[in-house]
Amino acid sequence: MEITYYFKNHFHNREEIESFLLHQVKCIAGSEGNFSFTKQEESEEGEEDDLYVKCPFFSFSTSLYDVNNISRVYDLHINYSLYCSVHTDGEKKFLEFLSNMLKSCSGDALLLMDSEYRVLERKRNVLYADSHFFNDDHKVLNLSYKLGVYKNFVLRVEGSFAKEEIKLKSLEILEDSENEDKARVVEDSDDSPGITIVWDDLQIHAIKVRTAVNVMCDHIFTSDDVARLKKMLSFFKSVTTRFAGDYQLTRVQGYWRGYRKESVLLERKNGRVTVNDQEEEAYLLYGFNFN
Repeated sequence: MEITYYFKNHFHNREEIESFLLHQVKCIAGSEGNFSFTKQEESEEGEEDDLYVKCPFFSFSTSLYDVNNISRVYDLHINYSLYCSVHTDGEKKFLEFLSNMLKSCSGDALLLMDSEYRVLERKRNVLYADSHFFNDDHKVLNLSYKLGVYKNFVLRVEGSFAKEEIKLKSLEILEDSENEDKARVVEDSDDSPGITIVWDDLQIHAIKVRTAVNVMCDHIFTSDDVARLKKMLSFFKSVTTRFAGDYQLTRVQGYWRGYRKESVLLERKNGRVTVNDQEEEAYLLYGFNFN
């Protein structure tokens, strides 16, 4: 299993953070003889220093690559990352290592699988954990947390839209919304077809995909996350109003240990809107009167 852990590094230099990480691995492995490590010195081209650590349960390498971008897109105060490879029989020990890291390093943190799916997130001192990923092992964390389910909502609207049009219409939606002062747009590189909107506790991604625009929002949603869902659906409703064309709203739920469910929640086809009454979000969708 490949997974990346992002966190706030409070140490002042390379020696301090490396010593800290090696100590954390020693606590899991039992002794220095049970793990190995190598250090890559900074090259003349200015490439970053790397530390590679391997123990019987997992291995990781340190990196600063893409950390700034992850920090902006996920609206988190992070500055360091570990690219981890967890062995099949090492999951529990990895969680113990993760628990020690969370306890030892205060501040925001993020655990991403396949560089995309968030399975754990600490923001504003609140820790969210995905139940499908951790299964019954989340108790190993030995921390206060909110258990939820990772869900990725994707609204696909058919039509030819330019990136600038997507940005302008997204800004219009925010200007018409409550608490729009808490929102900001994070633009990707010039050659990227999309933008990211950081709106208080939501991150919404709008991207041009061939002859359509995909508007996406993924989070670890807890059972009491109704307010956040309503804010997301309010934005989606405004998108369907400003972008003419057929659309479909889908939800992907879970991704771990063979559990992955993709459902169509809502769609407009040939001007007719249909809500899937079998899904738990149906009552919220009816409240927004999509058309």
